[in-house]
Amino acid sequence: MGFATLIANGQTFEIGAGAGTGAYYIIEDADNAAIIAYDSPASLFVDVKYNFKGRIDGVKLRLQNMSVHVLGMDYQTGVLLDGRVESFTTSLLYERLRTDRVFNVGYYFGMGVTQQDFKQVISNSIPAVQDRFMSLTFGGVYALRIQENLHLNLETGFLWTDPINSFRDSENWQTAGEDLSFLAQLGLSYRF
Repeated sequence: MGFATLIANGQTFEIGAGAGTGAYYIIEDADNAAIIAYDSPASLFVDVKYNFKGRIDGVKLRLQNMSVHVLGMDYQTGVLLDGRVESFTTSLLYERLRTDRVFNVGYYFGMGVTQQDFKQVISNSIPAVQDRFMSLTFGGVYALRIQENLHLNLETGFLWTDPINSFRDSENWQTAGEDLSFLAQLGLSYRF
């Protein structure tokens, strides 16, 4: 009864999914003092959006998984790395995007929690280092209407993991820890 009432009053729900790549840990990767390199990450996401009645904005719950290969030397310990970083982020985002035109431009921002598993050397049996960080997300979205309720979306944005500890002295930073990642993702969304 409640769900039918929401639809009748003009609120809508939207589901979306997509994939992408980008640049993981861009500040650490660019640091000349760091002997480390990250490959381009693989990213997958799904989300559910609640659109406010009579407005072009809404709130989105996003689940996102990213994976990247890392090669080099650990910041703190000097251990040689040939590993993988897997992270899963749950975010609550505010999104402002028109959907009444063929091509629409908008933006999003929000915060969430990132669970990260850092396997420092893939070939050994040492378990992955697990961390949990607060994360911030912000970026732009470009939507192309394919059908009345179906859109092709391109998102470009940043994921900032552990922003609070980013302001510590760089000597205290950890490998695959607090940093900024850039993502470009292509996806589909369907509005109910």
